[in-house]
Amino acid sequence: MLSRKTLTAFALAVGVAAPTAGFGQQESTSERLVDDIVRDIIYRTSEAAREEVRRQTGIDPLERGYSYRGDYPDEHHSRHDIRDETRRELRQLDDEYDRKMVKLEDELHRELNKAEREFRREAAKEEKPEKIREKREKLREKVDKAHDKFGRKVRKENRRFDEEREKILSKRYE
Repeated sequence: MLSRKTLTAFALAVGVAAPTAGFGQQESTSERLVDDIVRDIIYRTSEAAREEVRRQTGIDPLERGYSYRGDYPDEHHSRHDIRDETRRELRQLDDEYDRKMVKLEDELHRELNKAEREFRREAAKEEKPEKIREKREKLREKVDKAHDKFGRKVRKENRRFDEEREKILSKRYE
């Protein structure tokens, strides 16, 4: 049988915990909503950028450039007449390009992290899930803007790579 002290301590614990139990659930529901929104918007965008960088950095510059679409042959596809110096220059260009892609991805992640922190800060001020959902659109706009900026920079870097690659490869005919 339980003593009076044990029963009193149990009653006090239940009495103190009961009012805060609902508060914790409300808070965790809002936190879950915020986490779901962040996962839906930011993590998906981040993963798409990561996949783009993986795809872009995996080419062989001796085979093709970034404007290659597979519907026309690369005029420099013959590897047997490429000098060692040209190969070295192409590898160096490719290494520079890969570093630039990683830098652009890091830049995007910094912007996404900033948007996430801001969203979480703003969402923490709200008590109603409807208000948090409204803030989702503002987050979506920031993330889309950051991803578009990333895409423009990647395309610009692809053009620069292709131009430099063309210069390097055309030197072998001089």
